[in-house]
Amino acid sequence: MRRRGVGVLVIVSLAWLGVACSEDDQGPGQSPLDIEKPATKSGDRQNGPVSTALGNPLRVLITRDGEPVEEVDVEWSAGQGGSLSAEQSSNAEGIASVVWTLGPDVGEQTATAAIQGADGSPLTYTATATIGGPPPEGPIIRVLGPDGGNRFDPELLTITPGQTVTWVWPEGSLDHNVAPEDGNNPSASGPVTDGPETHSFTFTVPGSYRYFCMTHGAPGGIGMSGRVIVQTAQP
Repeated sequence: MRRRGVGVLVIVSLAWLGVACSEDDQGPGQSPLDIEKPATKSGDRQNGPVSTALGNPLRVLITRDGEPVEEVDVEWSAGQGGSLSAEQSSNAEGIASVVWTLGPDVGEQTATAAIQGADGSPLTYTATATIGGPPPEGPIIRVLGPDGGNRFDPELLTITPGQTVTWVWPEGSLDHNVAPEDGNNPSASGPVTDGPETHSFTFTVPGSYRYFCMTHGAPGGIGMSGRVIVQTAQP
């Protein structure tokens, strides 16, 4: 009987030691996230007319132990009456970005990016808002469907910097939105919605900008998609 008791005691003791060793092997917790401005194209220190979107998006780089981290939400804010485009989580390169529309006051304006508990948070961006006349009257893109097909009309539009494009959902237009392929330009209109509805964006930098409807299209010009080409005005 006593031998059996000793055997039970040894088994229990070994089991307890195994738990203790397992706990000791867990190691330290995760390192905190780091948030910083990318070395290039951070969007800091731009100039632009009051109440217009800046040409370059604000960008942050999110890492942990020197490696990029995706699917991290950033808390953005803009002062002086400015606004920011829809926020998106960081991508596979650890980059998160938004488009900054300046407020109505001339002078220096600020925006911030923050992640709770991250090293380097918050980051501050500055921009100088200048006096500018109203942008040239811009064209309209109709957001059509299902009657007449699910499409943007026109699908290809050419404008000059400073023009504002307005997408118009007429009555009967169903389950559409405007989603930028690059995540920023034009700004996203939000979730899919039915008409009547409108969405506007001011293009300030020359380039080619693709967008699509998240219900009926996809990146790369698939399905319900469109493109805006911004060309430098000829003298």
